[in-house]
Amino acid sequence: MLDRIAESLYWIGRYTERAENHARLLDVFYHLREDGDTGEESVWKRMVESIGDTALYERKFGEYREKEVLFFLTIDSELNNSLLRCVAQARDNLKKIREQLPAELWSLLNGFYLWLRNVKPAEIVEESPHRLFQKVKDGLAAFQGTARSITPRDELWHMMEAGRHLERSENVIRLLQSVRAALPEPGSASYGYTMAMLKSVGGTEAFRRLDIGEAGLEEVSRFLILQDTFPRSVHYSLTRFERHLQALRLPGARSGSGGIDRMLRMAGKVRSELGYLDRGDVTLDNLDPMLRQLSASSRQLEDLMARTFFFPGREVTA
Repeated sequence: MLDRIAESLYWIGRYTERAENHARLLDVFYHLREDGDTGEESVWKRMVESIGDTALYERKFGEYREKEVLFFLTIDSELNNSLLRCVAQARDNLKKIREQLPAELWSLLNGFYLWLRNVKPAEIVEESPHRLFQKVKDGLAAFQGTARSITPRDELWHMMEAGRHLERSENVIRLLQSVRAALPEPGSASYGYTMAMLKSVGGTEAFRRLDIGEAGLEEVSRFLILQDTFPRSVHYSLTRFERHLQALRLPGARSGSGGIDRMLRMAGKVRSELGYLDRGDVTLDNLDPMLRQLSASSRQLEDLMARTFFFPGREVTA
């Protein structure tokens, strides 16, 4: 697997996952404006802080208003994290390696990109943002579901899935950090945000089945960090990331001090530390340092991925 192919696969996984996560988050936070405990403008600002670039937004638009925020976060080509830019980046990477993956994947992603690119700013508000976000989620789910159905489980698949699961764990960490910053102390306003977190990851029913009780910030944080059976928790995502890394090592390859072995040791260390934690070990008092440590570990894994697999002109020999 050449380094350029590995890099494109990795970013296809990351950008499609990022776009889906952002669509989920935007859909839920959009409805928070109806919560009587939060001002409408503060919801718009929180949406930009969670996903976008507040400096860029304020330079372009000034005040935080519905139409401008929704345009900025969905189809503004100047924002690197807008839905359109994430989908465009995934499409550009897939275009470079079309011959490596099933043709059906290109047809799905290209068609989805062309539809999103032609969405008009007025349509976002006039035709219901919820409907738009649902279409985005459905389009990305179709792409990811098709990829899981027809892609051979070879090194190409494992590289794409490694990127997807690393991105998923980072999105949950950033989500928790964003809500924690908005709610430094638990209170009456926290319920709307904690429920928004659960809805954004599709975890409301899974959380309720555990019969934990009140969906407070502490309990929801424990669920999203530690629940090893929930596919969007940090623990589950890092476990899958580690397994895909293990599959990228060639059969019969010796363990040593190479980059992939360093990544496996680090991913295994983070995953095992989370596995040994009890629910009571995650509290509001230690949540901030725990999230900072998880974020730092993710950045280290990103750096190791780049240095191990993406050297220009060299073949990847995992």
